[in-house]
Amino acid sequence: MQISINLPTSLYFSADKVLKIVAEGMEGYFTLLPNHIDYVSILVPSILTVEIKPDTPVYFAVDHATLVKKGSRVWISTRNVVRGKAYETLAQVVLHQFKEISEMEKKSRTALTGLEYGLLRRFAALKHP
Repeated sequence: MQISINLPTSLYFSADKVLKIVAEGMEGYFTLLPNHIDYVSILVPSILTVEIKPDTPVYFAVDHATLVKKGSRVWISTRNVVRGKAYETLAQVVLHQFKEISEMEKKSRTALTGLEYGLLRRFAALKHP
């Protein structure tokens, strides 16, 4: 398999001859092998494992992402990714950075919804001349 990890503005990582990919989607953990059927998944903030050589994984902390496997190619598009050697270190990145960003986004959306509701309520309260 071939893999490409893409950020909004650049190609972050690319490799040929990938033996195995382990990722976590909304449906849970899954493994992609070279002869796996075509597949699409939404990835949650988690650790992505890419095995290029037997028993030599490369780890990535990925934020929310989209994974598409078609034929022998795998594309992952994400807004934030960090490569690391230690699984435990990257687990901390996912926990403290990516999930914290998600919580801030939820609060921002809640505040924005409140502002929109207030604006709509005021428009509805306006009297027509």
